Amino acid sequence: MRPAQVFLGLGSNRRRYHHINLGLRALHDRFASATAPMHVTRVFESEAVGFAGHDFLNTVVALQTTLSITELAQACKAIEKGHGHLSSAAKYSPRTLDIDVLMYNDEVCSAPVQLPRAEIIHNAFVLWPLAELAPEKRHPVDGRKLIDIWRNYRGEQRLQPIEFEFENLPYLVTPTMNKEA
Repeated sequence: MRPAQVFLGLGSNRRRYHHINLGLRALHDRFASATAPMHVTRVFESEAVGFAGHDFLNTVVALQTTLSITELAQACKAIEKGHGHLSSAAKYSPRTLDIDVLMYNDEVCSAPVQLPRAEIIHNAFVLWPLAELAPEKRHPVDGRKLIDIWRNYRGEQRLQPIEFEFENLPYLVTPTMNKEA
């Protein structure tokens, strides 16, 4: 089976720096290798969406996997659970670690997860880092390049890149802070 190109969104608003690094390490340990490194965007700070709460830290990773969409979603949920995320938590509530499958190749489906994830177009905390990581990739439904969707984004969400010290992992490709989408 040929590996799928996958984009995952990570977010946390509880012990944010700690949980983002733990999430990246868990994904790295599960999916990254010398022949298939994991790429990560800058980390962004954004206001909570859908509820009043502490600001979130968000990032997007790109990786390759031979897992099916169902297996990948289950692996992400297991990592979340291992870091204190309760599956019974309300959709709009504080998070220790949230990992969402954003894109899986160019798949379009509604189950086992919605692909591509709707937040790509509607939430800056997903779109900006995704456009930074894969600017030339086309949205599987919309058809536009991610960078073009970002350049035309008109949302009002407060979002800014922050300084973040990534753990030094052997197969993790991290960004430079000077990159602008």
